[in-house]
Amino acid sequence: MSNFKKLKGMAGASAVAGAGLMGMMASSARAGVNTAWTDSSSGYFTFHDAGKDWAHGFYFYGSSSTNITGINSSVTEGAIGRDVSCTDTVTTFWNCYSYSDAYDGVLGMDVNGTGFVPVFSEVVVTDYGIDAGSNVDIDTDLDASVQWAFLANAPVTRGFFSVTNKAATDAAVTISVWGDWGADGSGGIINTSSDDATVEDTDLWVTIADDLVQGDNSDPVVTTGIAGPGSTVTTTVVDIDTSNYTIDYTLDIPAGETRSIVVFHQMSKTINDAGDIEPDFESGAALNTAGLLVGLTDQQRAQVVNYDLPNQPKKKSGGGVAGGLLGVLGLLGLARLRRRK
Repeated sequence: MSNFKKLKGMAGASAVAGAGLMGMMASSARAGVNTAWTDSSSGYFTFHDAGKDWAHGFYFYGSSSTNITGINSSVTEGAIGRDVSCTDTVTTFWNCYSYSDAYDGVLGMDVNGTGFVPVFSEVVVTDYGIDAGSNVDIDTDLDASVQWAFLANAPVTRGFFSVTNKAATDAAVTISVWGDWGADGSGGIINTSSDDATVEDTDLWVTIADDLVQGDNSDPVVTTGIAGPGSTVTTTVVDIDTSNYTIDYTLDIPAGETRSIVVFHQMSKTINDAGDIEPDFESGAALNTAGLLVGLTDQQRAQVVNYDLPNQPKKKSGGGVAGGLLGVLGLLGLARLRRRK
């Protein structure tokens, strides 16, 4: 069974009424989140901005265009290279892009072998992400949650996977992140952080493409950020080819605490373009500089164990010309007080 089929079966198990979600989406300020129905019982949430060159899609189920009854367990579509003649109202949305079908389902999660299923009654769709709710007791005394982000500043999907240990003792946990890139066995692994075409447990990232000849790829080239310096987990590449991947992160979670894994997929139009962004996945600091951590709080960053992530940049206070003038006036006032003594 392919991962995509696995996802579709899991998502159907969590079906509940979704009219409230549709109402929330209608009030979204972003150019997307848009919905596009592919038939009478399914369709896509599409995350895109009118001025951007990429989009991501999330497969959903429903009984009508106003009643969504379930969402897929992972990101199910991605495209880059928008045709200037396309509009936001095009029915066959993915045909608007030169490079499409990046994913058949990516950024899924298992915890100790049990698959995460979106809790549709808790699902929250925002302009730039989906919070899929919490699987309570996904394993003994373990809760799991997933947040997917669709970044505004880069063609990146980000999966944020969290597990909470509710027990009074430490818990041994394996978080498996898995998916299907949609290359259908074509093409191959282009490069890794160790500068070869073999993915090892110590690699920080991998780039795959449907076609190995520069410029001939019809699907996006995809770079995946796996882990970085400062990781405190054991990373095991169980399976990676141009169709499927499974990466295991093994760790101990202290009693009463939460630990998180963050994984990235970035689309490129060409193999050369991918080479330009691969260094962004070399470390937590590089991720931060590239803007790929936007939206993650300091608490969330501290929970991440497969990278050493910096805190959010500090906001400048009272700076600029106005701040400088106030400082000068304050010093002048202090000088006058001193002269009066």
